[in-house]
Amino acid sequence: MVLVGIPPLAQYVFNMDLMRRKEITVINVRRQNHSVEEAIELVRSGKVEVKKMVTHHFPFSETARAFEMVDAYQDGVIKAMIDFE
Repeated sequence: MVLVGIPPLAQYVFNMDLMRRKEITVINVRRQNHSVEEAIELVRSGKVEVKKMVTHHFPFSETARAFEMVDAYQDGVIKAMIDFE
């Protein structure tokens, strides 16, 4: 799990047993140091194929269902994309 930016709250509570069982690592990223442009270029140029990573798409209205599916490893999900269109 990557936390990007400055969160509005100073403290978060995590279920450490669940994080250990699911091998979740938390990384806090304060800023991207101009890496966003490079990442976008890698995707745009086709050097990095991201479509293969996304196995499921959900409309914004089904965000909770998407998170539940990923949490339970249902239906062979690898990455779920929330579509805002």
